[in-house]
Amino acid sequence: MASGASRFTMLRSFVNPEADFVIVGAGLAGLQAALALQRAGSSVVVLEARDRVGGRTLSAMASTSPDPSLVFDMGGQWIGPGQTEVHRLAREMDLHPVPTAVPGRTLWDLGGGAKRGSPRVPPLPPGALASVLLAVARLNRMSRRLPLAAPWEADEAPGWDDITFEKWLRAHVRTRGGRALLGLYVNGHPGLEASEMSVLDVLFMLRSAGSLQHLLHAQDFRLIEGAQELARRSALRLGDALVLEAPVAAIDQDEGGVTVSSGCKTIRCRRVGVCAPLRVAAEIAYSPPLPADRVALMRSRPTGVLMKFHAVYPSPFWRRNGLNGQAFSTSHAIAATGDNSPGDGSGRGVLVGLTGADRARSLSALPGSAQREALLVSLIDLFGAEAAEPEAFVVEDWSRERWTSGAAGGGDASPRTWTTVGHAYRAPSGRAHWGGTETSPEWHG
Repeated sequence: MASGASRFTMLRSFVNPEADFVIVGAGLAGLQAALALQRAGSSVVVLEARDRVGGRTLSAMASTSPDPSLVFDMGGQWIGPGQTEVHRLAREMDLHPVPTAVPGRTLWDLGGGAKRGSPRVPPLPPGALASVLLAVARLNRMSRRLPLAAPWEADEAPGWDDITFEKWLRAHVRTRGGRALLGLYVNGHPGLEASEMSVLDVLFMLRSAGSLQHLLHAQDFRLIEGAQELARRSALRLGDALVLEAPVAAIDQDEGGVTVSSGCKTIRCRRVGVCAPLRVAAEIAYSPPLPADRVALMRSRPTGVLMKFHAVYPSPFWRRNGLNGQAFSTSHAIAATGDNSPGDGSGRGVLVGLTGADRARSLSALPGSAQREALLVSLIDLFGAEAAEPEAFVVEDWSRERWTSGAAGGGDASPRTWTTVGHAYRAPSGRAHWGGTETSPEWHG
């Protein structure tokens, strides 16, 4: 489970120089597309640039921990109650979702130090809290006016796409703490600041999830076996249709089909599905060239930055102090934490943490030891001296992951993107089709 590659690394030479379909990318979208095509009776080859499957999911063994069987989800991890396809796939793969909620109070630091409060209601002054709740209600109402499959077609879309979410917050939320809270809610998953996202993009994020409340509940479950196991077990069903360490360099279309080139190898197929992050897909050479709107869409996405870490302790000491392991902060190196303790009888406690956007950019520029020190200082400030000496501490910087090229989430647009080239985000380009989280109208990104 450490790399997801052990059963597949031998498949580095193409078994078949021809196939009905080629899928580029062995993340969850690419693997499920390939399996669906196989079930329909088509021949498929999946080309994956990494030496593992799973894309933006990565479940790593705790090799430095006293318990090497402990699994750390270093990428996409959580499942929300409305994410029906992932729940279905987990049941099909005989995986075990468990609730993430832990009894206790949440730490909220929205300026002025950390305060204990309800997991769902931050301890803001009544006036500030009312301003936040009114803004949330307004955002939910605005988002419902978006056509789910074509948000750019809303009557108000041009105006919403022309201003940043930061500007909207300044106009509609009275307090600095309230603005910081809403910015924290929306920038954690794309790894972007409110100043880097248009209002339309935020509204589409909410519309695709159902509401801001649904987005906040997207962390309600996690898989005991690790999220990458969804991909690993899917890949086992593909057999020799999967080829690892095969980055695609070129996709050439002609009247008879498509030639997909990876290194010195080529595969001929009828159609190709590109299930790679937009910036990675933009690096492929296409012939004939892709339509200008598709190229602009792939290149206009801002590069989000997201870092995730796990800190392992002999016990979940925060629970003894009446805390649930959750912390939200606008002033620390850490943006959010949660309790990821295994519940396996070992008694160990695990804090998982995230930081994104400008804070992650600053951390990413530091050497590993300095990153660890900065994150530990924040943990100590939030949870006390017992956080100072974890048994294991693992950090994943997704901006340094070559074949992700940014945050572990995806699908976010800078101002004026949706209303100028958004129509291209799902449209095929000849025999080339696009897949992945950036093309989904539900839980987009």
